[in-house]
Amino acid sequence: MTPERDGFYGDPAIYDILYGPDTHRELDVLERIERKQSGEALRRDRLWLEPACGSGRYLRVAAGRGRLTAGFDLDPAMLAYAAARRLRPGSTPTNYFVADMADFSAAALGAGLICGSVDLAFQPVNSIRHLRRDHDLVRHLDQVAELLRPGAPYIIGISLTDYSAALEEEDLWSSTRGSCRVSQLVNYLPPEAGTPFERFERVLSHLTIQRPTHTEHRDHAYELRTYDRDQWQSVIHRSQLQWAGTYDAYGNLAPERTLPYQHEVLIRPRV
Repeated sequence: MTPERDGFYGDPAIYDILYGPDTHRELDVLERIERKQSGEALRRDRLWLEPACGSGRYLRVAAGRGRLTAGFDLDPAMLAYAAARRLRPGSTPTNYFVADMADFSAAALGAGLICGSVDLAFQPVNSIRHLRRDHDLVRHLDQVAELLRPGAPYIIGISLTDYSAALEEEDLWSSTRGSCRVSQLVNYLPPEAGTPFERFERVLSHLTIQRPTHTEHRDHAYELRTYDRDQWQSVIHRSQLQWAGTYDAYGNLAPERTLPYQHEVLIRPRV
């Protein structure tokens, strides 16, 4: 349940270079939401779980802040890269395991995670939208619910869709690590009613990788499933999790509406 493993997602180091610089700030936002949801001071011994963790950039920083961390991804190469990255002194090792977002319960148990052991689960930057069917998303949420302790949150970073105002958009990202500079030009094509893409946003990526000896270009494309507010809430109501609030990109509590990017907080109900 991941985008095509070519060009970009098939190269963990390039992925990590491009998105690494914002990681500390994004973790600050997750901690801000965690603190507001719990009403408690942050504790270093809380277990954080990240489905579809990719190169492990979030878990690496979280572990450096003293969190107990676990994550899974469908791509063994991504996890090998994540596990090989050097941790900061005092960091706790992350428990990585290979699994699919739509079916990971058995793999989680095999990796030593027990039901009700996770204090916070999170999945940022629209990764949840790689699940291509509502059924798969409900199944995913139910399996996350099994791992969460009662009252614990699942923070999902997502861009919901306003179908009446969906337009083609473009983003440019760039970052440098050592002598390697990576740039990504992304075009987002909106859903098209009456076509096979009426519930999908198409993502077209052009990657430029500049090294001292040469420049490389890579193109790839994939689809992200779209949800408006009603479609999103409908899926949640079919799952074992409950909606607990919407936060903006900076971790501030926001009205229940469609933002360019938002954090949806779901919780496992207390019995």
